[in-house]
Amino acid sequence: MFPQSVQAGDELTIRVALAHHGKGAFHRYEAMPASPSPSRPRRGLGILSWGGYATLARSLKSYAEERLFDLFDEALVFLPEIQPDGTALAEQYGLACVGTSKNLGILGGFKAMAEALSTDHVLLLENDCPLIEPHAEANRQLDLASAALAAGEVDVFRMRHRVHPGQKFDTLEKHRRYHPPDKAGAGERAMAGLRRLVRPGKARRMIGGAPYAMDRPELRFPQHIRRAADGSLRVSSSVLNWTNQSVFLERTFFLDTLIAYAVAHPSPRTVNGFPD
Repeated sequence: MFPQSVQAGDELTIRVALAHHGKGAFHRYEAMPASPSPSRPRRGLGILSWGGYATLARSLKSYAEERLFDLFDEALVFLPEIQPDGTALAEQYGLACVGTSKNLGILGGFKAMAEALSTDHVLLLENDCPLIEPHAEANRQLDLASAALAAGEVDVFRMRHRVHPGQKFDTLEKHRRYHPPDKAGAGERAMAGLRRLVRPGKARRMIGGAPYAMDRPELRFPQHIRRAADGSLRVSSSVLNWTNQSVFLERTFFLDTLIAYAVAHPSPRTVNGFPD
């Protein structure tokens, strides 16, 4: 139902999962590594921060308070245009620090950070993704995600919180413009129907926002979303856009499939002069 393949027309399809019962571990706003367990693949944590060290400090503080670093075999901070304030933060929390003298862009930064890690699975964060769940919940989610990845059930696990996703999160609003809630008024439903008629492709892509808009999205969109036995939601990437925010996946899949695809098919959109 959720194939991993490169389809005709160079469209990359992956299998995406979102965390259990409305929870993810992280949202967005403006230690020593654990000993590897023989029962699971090794996990790595990478935190990308291009400047923004005040925000990075708040995020690292939230990780340390809930002993997030204890759940990983390797953890590092990656700092494009590295500055002493950034290296001091990494040292404060006992983290490895890797940096470059120039900005690499979002694609180049994530690629270099993943290459600096060596573990089987990696959680890739940015500086503005604090942890808002307790240690036990973060551990539970990571264990479930690790098992799903190892079993080949999922390609990417989204760890961003579904109920409290944080600032700069417009997925919910975009979804509701095309797929309003059942309690929406007649006018809102009529406008959404017109948008679906005029822009069917975009309406389809907006289906992936349903897990953020409702408790049981698998009932409204069963052809694209299903709930797994562990409670996570499995969503086809054909209806869910890629995000850099708080993703957990196999490091080799990220580098050899996703990054390779992005390099071969650069986005026409740019951020600070780099492909988005």
